[in-house]
Amino acid sequence: MGRMLRVTLNEGVGEAIDLGIVGPGKIFLYNTGTQDMRIAYDRFDVGTTGTNYFTLLGGSQYVFDVSNSVGFLAQNQQMYFVSPVGDQVLEIWVADNQ
Repeated sequence: MGRMLRVTLNEGVGEAIDLGIVGPGKIFLYNTGTQDMRIAYDRFDVGTTGTNYFTLLGGSQYVFDVSNSVGFLAQNQQMYFVSPVGDQVLEIWVADNQ
């Protein structure tokens, strides 16, 4: 079943998004814009002075396998996203059998 989200990220504003998943499945992330986005475990790190983040390249799609023992991305917590340059759209699909 899962859930799908389409989120507009405003420039420089960190957004908390629940990627929680309790069973096996996949998380799909698609940065539909042309500029890079940042993802981190806390709001500070997606800010302009943060240093611990992962970059989602503009126009790129990412797929993460998740289960209780493999690929423990963020099953039980929120992740923080930001668009450092301009407003952009992030598409998220949390696909699981719950």
